[in-house]
Amino acid sequence: MLLDTTFFIDLEEELRAGAAGPCAAFLQAHRHDTKHVSVVTMGEFAVGASAAKTVRFFRGYQRLALGRDVAVFAGRLQSRLPFELGENDLWLAATALWHELPLVTCDRAFTSIPRLKVVRYR
Repeated sequence: MLLDTTFFIDLEEELRAGAAGPCAAFLQAHRHDTKHVSVVTMGEFAVGASAAKTVRFFRGYQRLALGRDVAVFAGRLQSRLPFELGENDLWLAATALWHELPLVTCDRAFTSIPRLKVVRYR
């Protein structure tokens, strides 16, 4: 499964508050599943965090980079959608589809993308 940026923002808020919430519950319920993070999400997270904190925060998640195949796939995906998807959301959707992973999110923008399996965590 690919965890999106909203998931990690919510998880960080839970950790900062010291209170388990929907993200912690989701991670516990899926503790045996491999969890992936996109470098796009890491970049979005790094806007508000130091490089060292970003690296530490995502330790333990399988990192998925963007390569030529995902880039071409993302372009083709956007050309087939009847609406404009935000650039980072496009990268996340294309990465999930390319790797045949469900996307864990609460962002409704992803629900209109054909063949993308969306898993809500709250």
